[in-house]
Amino acid sequence: MASFCSFVSSSHSSSTSRDKHDVFISFRGEDTRDGFTSFLYEALNNKAIQAYMDDHQLEKGDEISPTLMNAIEESKISLIIFSENYASSTWCLNELAKIIECQKRNGQIVIPVFYRIDPSIVRKQEEVYAAAFEKLEERFRDDLEKVNQWRKALKHAADLCGLDSNKFRPESKLVQEIVEDISWQLCKYQSSTDVFEKLFGIEERIRKLESSLRMCSDDVQIIGIWGMGGIGKTTLASAIFQKLRHRFEGCCSLWNVREESATHGPDQFRKKLLTELFNDRSIQSLDTPSIVPTYIRKRFRRKKVLIVLDDVDSSIDLEALINGYEDLAPGSRIIVTTKDAHVLKNVTKEIYEVLGLDPSESLDLFHLHAFRMKRPAKEYEMLSEKVANYANGNPLALKVLGSFLHSRPLDEWESALRKLEMVPNKDIQKVLRISYEGLDDMERELFLDIACFFACSSGKFTRQQVESIVDEDSTPKLGISVLNERALVTIVGCKHDNTIRMHNLVQQMGSAMVFDEHREPGKRSRLCMPKDISRVLETSSGTAAIKSISLHVCDLEKDVKMSPKAFSKMSNLQYFQIIRHEDAKFRLLLPDERHGLEFYPSNNLRYFCWDFYPYKSFPPGLIPENLVRLTLKYSQLVEFWNEDKPPPALEKLKHVDLHGSENLTKMPNLSRAINIEYICLAGCASLVQVPSYFKNLDKLRFLDLKDCSNLIIDVEGISGKNLTQLRLGGTKIEAMPSSIGCLSNLLELDLHDCERLKILPTSICKLKSLMNLDLSGCVNLEKFPEILEPMELGSINLRGTRIKELPESSIANLNSLLLLDLRCCENIEFLLNNKCFLRHFDKLVKLDLSNCENLESLRELPPFLQYLNVRFCEKLKSIQEIPPYLTILEANHCKSLETVSSWSTPLVNESDFLRGCSYRFDNCQKLDQNTRNNIIPHVGSLQILSAARSTKEDYGLSMIFCYPGDDVPKYFIGHDHADSEVNSIKIGLPPNWCDANFLGFAFCFVIDLSEVAYEKLFDHTEIECMLNFNDDGGAEYRCKVPVKWYFQCSKLNSDHVLILYDHDLSYKMLQENFSLGANWCSITKASFDFRLGMEYVEGSKYSSFRQSDVWSEHLACHGHRKIIKKCGVWLIYDQKEEEETTRFADEKVHTNTEGDESYLNIISKPTKPL
Repeated sequence: MASFCSFVSSSHSSSTSRDKHDVFISFRGEDTRDGFTSFLYEALNNKAIQAYMDDHQLEKGDEISPTLMNAIEESKISLIIFSENYASSTWCLNELAKIIECQKRNGQIVIPVFYRIDPSIVRKQEEVYAAAFEKLEERFRDDLEKVNQWRKALKHAADLCGLDSNKFRPESKLVQEIVEDISWQLCKYQSSTDVFEKLFGIEERIRKLESSLRMCSDDVQIIGIWGMGGIGKTTLASAIFQKLRHRFEGCCSLWNVREESATHGPDQFRKKLLTELFNDRSIQSLDTPSIVPTYIRKRFRRKKVLIVLDDVDSSIDLEALINGYEDLAPGSRIIVTTKDAHVLKNVTKEIYEVLGLDPSESLDLFHLHAFRMKRPAKEYEMLSEKVANYANGNPLALKVLGSFLHSRPLDEWESALRKLEMVPNKDIQKVLRISYEGLDDMERELFLDIACFFACSSGKFTRQQVESIVDEDSTPKLGISVLNERALVTIVGCKHDNTIRMHNLVQQMGSAMVFDEHREPGKRSRLCMPKDISRVLETSSGTAAIKSISLHVCDLEKDVKMSPKAFSKMSNLQYFQIIRHEDAKFRLLLPDERHGLEFYPSNNLRYFCWDFYPYKSFPPGLIPENLVRLTLKYSQLVEFWNEDKPPPALEKLKHVDLHGSENLTKMPNLSRAINIEYICLAGCASLVQVPSYFKNLDKLRFLDLKDCSNLIIDVEGISGKNLTQLRLGGTKIEAMPSSIGCLSNLLELDLHDCERLKILPTSICKLKSLMNLDLSGCVNLEKFPEILEPMELGSINLRGTRIKELPESSIANLNSLLLLDLRCCENIEFLLNNKCFLRHFDKLVKLDLSNCENLESLRELPPFLQYLNVRFCEKLKSIQEIPPYLTILEANHCKSLETVSSWSTPLVNESDFLRGCSYRFDNCQKLDQNTRNNIIPHVGSLQILSAARSTKEDYGLSMIFCYPGDDVPKYFIGHDHADSEVNSIKIGLPPNWCDANFLGFAFCFVIDLSEVAYEKLFDHTEIECMLNFNDDGGAEYRCKVPVKWYFQCSKLNSDHVLILYDHDLSYKMLQENFSLGANWCSITKASFDFRLGMEYVEGSKYSSFRQSDVWSEHLACHGHRKIIKKCGVWLIYDQKEEEETTRFADEKVHTNTEGDESYLNIISKPTKPL
């Protein structure tokens, strides 16, 4: 996850000031100064390790100097050399106490060395150490507390893992071991500070890559790092190399393999690799480095190595470099970065894809290079966001653009942004173009087709659609795979619905290449820029060079008067689309019907789309024999083409969409479209008859005739061999024929709003593949058919029907039902009184009973129900039992609801949390006190505890409980804002508050939105939280948690309680998002500041987001009434199995009078159950 926190502290606690020295050496001068310690100091210096070694020859007084205190504070590691007389020096003991303090507060690394003394003597404080402390107790008889502190510090340090000099002979080996240990510790330290500095988002990426590396395994592994140019592959490889190199006996990193191999050849690189791994210059004399001699292979087996090969673009080069890797010692790792995933597929299945930075990370990186800081001046904020959006998470682009704009005035920024829209930055394009240069001619053509047509459309094209549209002679299936492997396109989604996407920088690169083809737009191969298209259409300057045109009318900057001969010379036109919305500001001004448009009589056209097509017939000049997809939504078509002539050859046509063509009186003759799979005629209200040839369209899979209000439908006249979706909603159909059972592959049958429909045949049970049946709005349908055979039907929608009963045979044979919609059903009470009705639907997960005016009670509900909606059931008085797996409950505005008799102990699985949880009782004013004060708060605590325990890495999880009331549940530490102007809570934290059982935070609010309901301007509320932590040294750590509880609550007519939890409030996520490292135990205070915002009703004259401070001004005429009246925070702790399920805040909270009185002090970690 992104690092979104800001770090604020006093100067003494910032990482830069703490890290002045690598090592502080604490030693007894008279024991080791002239011998062991001096040798050690010299060895550290020889390794360029900055060690602080004070000369203790003249110890004055008992207190160490401020300089020494600062030196300890400013060191990464403290090395304590315990010798015979160490405990007899108060300076040494004061140093020791300070070192242990820094370890506990800052996580400082401490390494004890027991020099010529048994460690047990130091730990147990025996013999010479006992004698030393006897003298100290006599000397400090008036301050024995100080002596006790020294004892504790000594015991703590001696218990740490250290080195015993008696186990090393000669002493030089001990010195070598200490230097290596410190080097190793510094590598670890550097990986979490210096290496990561200015590398936004790197820690999460390293964590995921480490998981792929499986460092605990002894297998020899190759791991690929793959992604587009400039995305950060080399940076990630470098960071992981720096972090892990100390774990290996040999390391080698070869950077920029692609260029170096092209210049010097792979053999030279192979020699360099072997030389660095074995530190043996004789390898340079090898004549055949690609054939590894036996003696080198034997050396392979004895040395655990880490190898990084950066920017490899050739499988041959890679295999030459790693030849013999299977002989490497167990635990060895090879990391390969590449822009081409195919390079990796012969050597590894473990490929880590580097994704772009998220918006927050992108802004931070851009600000760093543009302003040399994280926060720009306010007037630059919006422009910064535009640049970040343009870069779309690509770190290289963010760095290049940030550096380019650095120190430039505002007007030059605006000019630069306008230029970027037209001309891409050459430094960025140089890197991106490398992947393009490796393509062959066919692959390059396909890339440009996608960049300038398929990816620049507002519609989304799937891989299968592009493969079917592009000429198969161009091998699009293979070509798309190659483009995907080279990170030039991205395939998003599942196998059957995988959309092709392209990074906007890559797309701009493709557009720039086409732009460079010719100065005149009409002589370029592809047109996708509105200005270029406008010019060509107005001047008839198009030529045979043009292959595709893609225009979004909303992007026009003026009305465009199209010439009648605009397309007359475009003999090679293959892909054409004009996309338009009704509210487009500018228009295409077309020739009238009499003159029309003249198209070149070409048969190259494969894709034709024109929204709101203005003519009554299809363009006569176009020859559709190679047409694959035809889309003319909301057209003015009356008759498609001249029906007096033989039907055109349409063997390649697979898709026809004439949605909303209200004037179309006759279907086009598609009798020769034998391969057609998709026909949409929805909203073609003038159609009256289904053509007879429909029964011959054997490959038809999708047929949509909904809202064809005058269409006489003969279902028997529709081919059903491959039909999977049949949509007849809003038509005049009165009865489905028994032959419907022949549609054996049907998955979806939509008959919504068929107001004349009265009968469904029993043969519907023959539809063994049917998953969704929609009968909503069939107001004359009073009887559900008998289902005589088991069906796999998963969803039934009976909204607004008058069905009075479901035959018992139907209920018994619908035992796979998952979703049941009974909204607005008049006879709902009768249905629910049938004892078999809900009991048999034991797999049901979603039940919608909203707006059922006659529903008075809910008795037995399906045991695995996850979603229940009873909104606006105004006569509903009781819910007998809420099942244990329920994650969504919508009981809003049930004004008669009094009781929830029982709520089963939640048994929500981790996978169920992916959808989030919401339990709403808005405006249920008659809820009894037991439900408000006990049942809902208790279930809330159990659900939140389950979510906090979840190991799922789900960043979308949130949980909301809302019910009428004005009391914060007792397990929250509450704060009443009645007399306060600040929506915040401040608490003091007990020692070890974040132990192994701590799981995170949850919040509670009492809100008053009655004024919002009165104003009727707002429809949604948003609450944000800012967390601040303070340690015992005064450092402050601030984080704006990306938690935005966004929910509709504008109609709350009284005080309501909100209990809220989010995955980002879990301890695990807080650890990732706060730069505290190991310092959590040093945190002693916490404050939580809340901000509430309101969103205006869509379409109102304000229609924007309004924060709480402005909201107060808006309500000035109503006395500045506060919205957040109370708030509370819950510190969530896990429990042992034998304990109570929940752990709540102790009611004994008192004001800390010794420090900041605004902080509430928690006396101890609480265990009080609800």
